[in-house]
Amino acid sequence: MMRLAVTGFVSEQAGSMASANALLLRELLQRDCEVDFFSKASFVDPRPVAGGHPGFRFTNVDNRLADRLRTRLERIPIAGKLAGMVDAATYNRLLVRRINEAHRERKFDLCLWLGDYARGRVGSIPTVSFVQGAPGSDARSVLRRFQEIKLLAGAKTAWKWKLLAHLRLAHPGLPPFHFSDRFLVGSNQSKNCLHEFFGIAKERIDPLPYPIDLQHFSPLSARPHTSTLHCLWLGRIVPRKRLDLFLEGAAEAIGRGVDVQLTVIGSIGFIPGYEKLLQNFPHPDRLTWQKFLPRKDVPGMLAAHDVLAQPSEEEDFGSSVAEAQACGLPVIVGTTNGNADYLCPRDIHLRNDSPATLADALVEMANRKETNRWGEASESRAYAENHFSLNHVASALRSILNASANHRD
Repeated sequence: MMRLAVTGFVSEQAGSMASANALLLRELLQRDCEVDFFSKASFVDPRPVAGGHPGFRFTNVDNRLADRLRTRLERIPIAGKLAGMVDAATYNRLLVRRINEAHRERKFDLCLWLGDYARGRVGSIPTVSFVQGAPGSDARSVLRRFQEIKLLAGAKTAWKWKLLAHLRLAHPGLPPFHFSDRFLVGSNQSKNCLHEFFGIAKERIDPLPYPIDLQHFSPLSARPHTSTLHCLWLGRIVPRKRLDLFLEGAAEAIGRGVDVQLTVIGSIGFIPGYEKLLQNFPHPDRLTWQKFLPRKDVPGMLAAHDVLAQPSEEEDFGSSVAEAQACGLPVIVGTTNGNADYLCPRDIHLRNDSPATLADALVEMANRKETNRWGEASESRAYAENHFSLNHVASALRSILNASANHRD
């Protein structure tokens, strides 16, 4: 029996990382683990996920005063930001204190942070952080895409986000690394970033993909049978996701004679003005934009397309890519997309971030469809089952936790 103190982001209804953590939390409880989960119930409440299991306990960590202050001030620009910082700082301190208090009573074997970097130590037990890749990926992208942001959103907005990006990448804007003994990330891409940008020894980092609900995401019989190549882009519209590259590459492919129909699913992120990329697309009849799609409807949307493209940079692990593979679609991923670790022969890994290279990939996919060299959906599905099944990921996670717990200082 392993006793775990756990905190972080868990939800069946939220984003890919939180939903993956929900799957893992339940599976750990099935694998001879006792879990004490600590969080602010108004922010993260894991009880709908695991509350019925006899090995599960929940402690509500409510920094009531700072939390209520943030709620009252959050709409006031400067005061709201400061109140948010106070709320986060007091919550993290209280969180670590509560876990330590419980540890003195119940003696945990290990502390696990899901979706975040550990914010403190719990006695002398090891700490493992399962994080969303190396920090600052969006900030680095803002700096790389500064001129594009300036053109789309205006100089004032561009300089604002450039300043914020520098602050995010400065020491006070980075999460603490020294509280974690081991880091889990979604791919070797993130492992290399943590090592190169922040000097974390590679032997302290393990790549581990998110588990995918393979029952929910599975091949459907409905597939586009027209000669048109139906290509899907799914994700937040922020600089790092490289919607600009996707649209420029698609426009070049259309110029070369490719019959392609594009669907973009995603809302504008933290930089307003990025919708101009969609408005300025030179072939509006070939493009459909939908701002939101319920998670339950994603398999049906995937079934209506031939290929998914995700040319994003510094991608830790794109769940939409894995979900597309689970549904039998080939995928196109960017040069620094961590999903390159998990591609099958039907997929294409872009060698650079040139629009011409993405256009080449669309030309290749269109040719495969036209000449019936498409391959079988079962091939993509098999790769998804090998890499993203809950059993596979949970077994790897349990082994890492065992090894970490057995290597105490």
